[in-house]
Amino acid sequence: MKKVLMLFLMSTVTALVQSQEDGPAKKGEFNLTASVHNQWYWRGYAVGPDPIIAAQASYSYGGLEIGTWNGYGLAGIWKDTDVYVSYTTKFGLSFAFWDIFNYSDYTASDGYEAYGNHSQANYFNYLGEGTRHFFDLSVGYTIPKTNLNIFLATLVAGRDRNPDNSNRYSTYIKASYNFTAGKDISVMPYVSYGFALNSDNGGTFWQWTDKAVANANSSGINEIGVSIAKAIHITEKYKVKASAGLVASPINYSTTGLFGITLF
Repeated sequence: MKKVLMLFLMSTVTALVQSQEDGPAKKGEFNLTASVHNQWYWRGYAVGPDPIIAAQASYSYGGLEIGTWNGYGLAGIWKDTDVYVSYTTKFGLSFAFWDIFNYSDYTASDGYEAYGNHSQANYFNYLGEGTRHFFDLSVGYTIPKTNLNIFLATLVAGRDRNPDNSNRYSTYIKASYNFTAGKDISVMPYVSYGFALNSDNGGTFWQWTDKAVANANSSGINEIGVSIAKAIHITEKYKVKASAGLVASPINYSTTGLFGITLF
C-alpha cells in the first residue's frame, strides 16, 4: 500500500513540476456541481436502492484537482462521502486516488437488509477490521485525436478483503467512446471487465447479486452499456444536462436503466 501511494505521489509531483515548466502559473479555481439520479450505479454494482442527490466540490490548479463527492439517498438509506485527488496531463493521461466511505443503513430497504446498518460506522477507522472505507487508485488515458478512453482502477486497501482479511485488489478496466449525435447530444457506449489480483475464494468487489456471489467467478464482464446525454436549455443563460441509458452487468446477471440530471 505504501509503495503504491508513494508511486502515485511521485507521479503527481513530477507532472506538477512539468506543468510549471511548460508555461506560466495558472490561476486556481473552485467548482461545485449537483445532480440527481434514479439510483447510484458504480462499476457494474448497484449500490443504492433509492433515488439519490449528489454534490461534488473541488479546487483545481492546472491539472491538479482536490475535492469531495457526496451522495445521499432520498429515502435516507444510501449515504456515501468521498475525498479524492487527481491530476490530468495535457497528453490525455490522468491519475486519481479516492477514499470512498459508505455509511448506509441498508436494513431500511426490502431486499437489501443483508448488507446491514452502517449508519454508526467510525469514519476514522481507515484500515482496521470492519472499516467502511476503500481506497481506489486509477489511471485513465484518452487516445490522441480520438474520443476513446481507457480507464484502469484497483482497490488498493480497505474493505475489499478475502475471508482471511487479506486484500483482494479488485481491479476494473473500462473502454468508452464518446461522440456527438446532433446539437447538444452526446452518446457514449462502454464496456468494462472486472477481476481480482488476489482472490482466495473466486470473488471480487464488483459482484453484488446473490447469484453472482454464490458463483464467485473471479473475473467477468462488469458492464455493457450506453449513455445518452443532452443539454436542455431552461433559459438563455441556464441549462441542465440530462442523461439516460441502459447497462447490463453479465457478472451480476442484471440490467439497469439509469437516469440523471446535472443541475449545475
